[in-house]
Amino acid sequence: MLCISKRNKYLFYFFIFLIYSIPFFQLIAEDITVIPDLKNSGVPIHKAGKYLSPFANPDYGEPAKVRVGFLLKSISSYSIKEAKFFADFYISYTSDKPMPPNIIPHVTNGYIEDDEHVKIIADKPTFKLWKIHATFYSNPDLRKYPFDTQELEIEIEEDDAGIDQIVFIADPKNTNMDVDFFMPGWEVNYLESRTIRHYYPDRFDNDDLYYPRYIFRLGIKRYASNALFTVYFPAFVIMFVSLSGIWLDKAHLDTRINSSAPMLAAAVLFHYTIVQELPPTAYLTGADKIMIAVYCGLMLNLLATWCFFFFDEKYHYRIYILGKYIVPPLNVILFLLGALL
Repeated sequence: MLCISKRNKYLFYFFIFLIYSIPFFQLIAEDITVIPDLKNSGVPIHKAGKYLSPFANPDYGEPAKVRVGFLLKSISSYSIKEAKFFADFYISYTSDKPMPPNIIPHVTNGYIEDDEHVKIIADKPTFKLWKIHATFYSNPDLRKYPFDTQELEIEIEEDDAGIDQIVFIADPKNTNMDVDFFMPGWEVNYLESRTIRHYYPDRFDNDDLYYPRYIFRLGIKRYASNALFTVYFPAFVIMFVSLSGIWLDKAHLDTRINSSAPMLAAAVLFHYTIVQELPPTAYLTGADKIMIAVYCGLMLNLLATWCFFFFDEKYHYRIYILGKYIVPPLNVILFLLGALL
């Protein structure tokens, strides 16, 4: 029989123990904290840390506090109808500790057409600077059109790292526009920046991680002279020309009709031209209200003329006097209501 000494026997058992212990020590060395949760469709979760999401990083420590600076260089091709514009800007991240790797701004309300439109100027652990050209979408508010103020938004999110690793802080001191910034037809009304913690509706089980988002807003206002001469002045001319026939008596009935009926067609075409420049809305714009007032005024003028056909000839002089002194003030009131409401 093969005899094994007591010492060699213990060495043999120790050797077997080491072989079977290797997988256990590998798990410890890798420090695995994501464990499959079989009760939730196999989605991995974190047992440690504040967030269960598999995209969290409980080993990162305190999140990096990142001050976001922003310089708007230019905005071009702004289209209200498409709610679309192009923007060139610089954006900087300055943090109090090294940021997570592979940090890069992600546009949430638009898109970057090509990687060449993102230029990395600085890429340090605690400081990063990019120059970006991107396309953005921002819904217009046309309730006061053409005296409207629009708010153009640029939203940047860090969706590769949640708020457990990085927290955005708006830096008003370093939020500016280029000295040569200019938008044809618009004047800058205000600019502001803020940060939020964005939460997505659950995409999977235990999707509880928030993501930092930076929002830059530029308020622009249409020039008042442009609004007056493109909408209000033409509408006033249409109503005034129609009103000119009111001072004519029955002997010039054809002229009275010809001063109002063509203007109604002109008003419809003018309104159609305005509507073609705007997106569909669920509410009346300021231009819609003024045109409704014009329609009502034109119909009132036509009605004052049609009364000559509806009533006996003995009432014609009274109709002429009433139309001459009542219809013009009513037109003015209608126009003011359309402009002020």
